[in-house]
Amino acid sequence: MCGVSNNYILEVEMKCPALFLFSVLLVLSLTAYGYGYPGAMGQGSIMPGIDAVSHGFGGVVSVNVGSINLFGNPAELISYNPLVSASIGPLILKQIVDDGMGKHTLTYAGAGASSFQAGLSAGSAEIALGIAKVRDYTYTGERFFSESSPDTTIAGFENLTVTGGVWEAATGAATTLAGKVNIGASAGYRMGDINYDYYWHHFSESISDSSASWGREEGEFSWRAGVSVAAGETVTVGSVYASQTENCPSSIAAGVCVGNIAAYSPGFGLEARVYDMPDGTAWSANVFGGIHPDHNLYFRGGSVLSSTGGADSKVSLGISMGATIELGKTDLSAAFNYGSETRDSSVFGFPQVQTVSDVVTAFTVGASIEL
Repeated sequence: MCGVSNNYILEVEMKCPALFLFSVLLVLSLTAYGYGYPGAMGQGSIMPGIDAVSHGFGGVVSVNVGSINLFGNPAELISYNPLVSASIGPLILKQIVDDGMGKHTLTYAGAGASSFQAGLSAGSAEIALGIAKVRDYTYTGERFFSESSPDTTIAGFENLTVTGGVWEAATGAATTLAGKVNIGASAGYRMGDINYDYYWHHFSESISDSSASWGREEGEFSWRAGVSVAAGETVTVGSVYASQTENCPSSIAAGVCVGNIAAYSPGFGLEARVYDMPDGTAWSANVFGGIHPDHNLYFRGGSVLSSTGGADSKVSLGISMGATIELGKTDLSAAFNYGSETRDSSVFGFPQVQTVSDVVTAFTVGASIEL
């Protein structure tokens, strides 16, 4: 686990590097790669973390950063005998299109990180169950058009609205092998409905409006398997594999963590994650860290370099931040991230597009309660 013992407290000399790292994270700008038209028409957009804790670290999944970890690395399940956790939050998305004649901006909203998890200890094993949103398809595209010829003028507007997402319900278990090796696995069902609504309107009353609606569903068995190794008193290395389903690509993540971040001690870490996408390999690289300036207050952050793997996508750099307040057996957490992806094409309604930027601002709140 990231931090082998919950009673372990990092020495004072660790605090200065952690403070420096957190300061660096503040000035870097978490990417929300996948949002916008390509995400809505393809395999959806990756959520910025499963809950408020992982969101604040930039979506870390390979090592224990304080979440229950059912949808992260199941080798790192934590329960505190027993523990329940819930999170929810919105996404505010903005699309900026430059078609050479000007910039067109459209803002819309969707549901962000949402999850409920519960865990408990059962002898030498940790057991958890829960449900979480793992992919989002929110998108709104709109275009006004006007084309003139000597005989007629064609003018009107069209829009495309996409809603829905992919959820996963799962249960998992973890145990410790000889030495300091943890293994774990989770299995469940990914499900969801993605709905598309297209509308075309001409300003002339003599030309009828037209519309179309269609959709697709997700409903498949899914699983995760992970391992973590304690390499000394303060260092943990972990890796997790998540299976592929129709609207979710398979992924593998590996990371290292220094310090007992899960127990709200200062620390930092690195993680790399690769997704097997239909049109290429998407990837992300995350540097994350946390500090504990007060006995019941903890700050965290993560900076992510990433790429969607598409032919017209560019590498993005972004930031996430979060905090937790300890109130006895209840922890209240909040997280925020801002990021953008820029590409050269793939946008609704602008065939002559030069550049497209999808900007997302996400906010998540959550609570964990020891029962």
